Amino acid sequence: MNVSNTLRKVVVRTPWYAKRKSYNVLFWREITPLAIPIFLENTCVLLMGVLSTFLVSWLGKEAMAGVGLADSFNMVIMAFFAAIDLGTTVVVAFSLGKRDRRRARAAARQSLVIMTLFAVLLAAVIHYFGKQIIDVVAGEATADVKDLALIYLELTVLSYPAAAIALIGSGALRGAGNTKIPLLINGSMNMLNIIISSILIYGFFSWQGLGFIGAGLGLTISRYIGAIAIIWVLMIGFNPALRIPLKVILNP
Repeated sequence: MNVSNTLRKVVVRTPWYAKRKSYNVLFWREITPLAIPIFLENTCVLLMGVLSTFLVSWLGKEAMAGVGLADSFNMVIMAFFAAIDLGTTVVVAFSLGKRDRRRARAAARQSLVIMTLFAVLLAAVIHYFGKQIIDVVAGEATADVKDLALIYLELTVLSYPAAAIALIGSGALRGAGNTKIPLLINGSMNMLNIIISSILIYGFFSWQGLGFIGAGLGLTISRYIGAIAIIWVLMIGFNPALRIPLKVILNP
């Protein structure tokens, strides 16, 4: 009992104790409303590949293994895009904090253009060296699994430019204080991935579908729809501080 009283006295004397209520208010009213949408958004980004693995599960274990192998490499690329996305968030937030809207828009525009071009180049390189990449990632996997992984990788690399646009655009919006729209768009991309991929894989009514190829195509189409949505949000100026017309994006 004496120990607990002693500890309480020590805590009461700290500067934190006098300000504890303000810290509590700051955490629940300022930090949590930002953190929860960002957490859910990042979860949605990671779920894209997981959902593709689930959707091909009825095609057999080789299909699941192929998607899993290719997606493990895709996650490395997504992590790189996410790092640039975070940098964009910081620069945009810092610029708007200094009331420099022009610099914030320039940072968002330059990140979008440069990373989209880089994603196109990266997709071309990975597509060319796809077999070697799968051989390294797959290790001792069977030839059938490697072939399916290569097919999925070659289809999903086509989505890299769209993924870059969606992530960088989301980062810019978060930097401007808007966390709900990126969450809404990324969540919608997952829903579209489920719907489009399911139809492309297993067919619809009398159409038999494309089989395994549909998983990669569905994910790619979903990401491009998400990228278009992000660009549209920036174009219309949903957040006036970050309005970037299309002609400005195309002619930086």
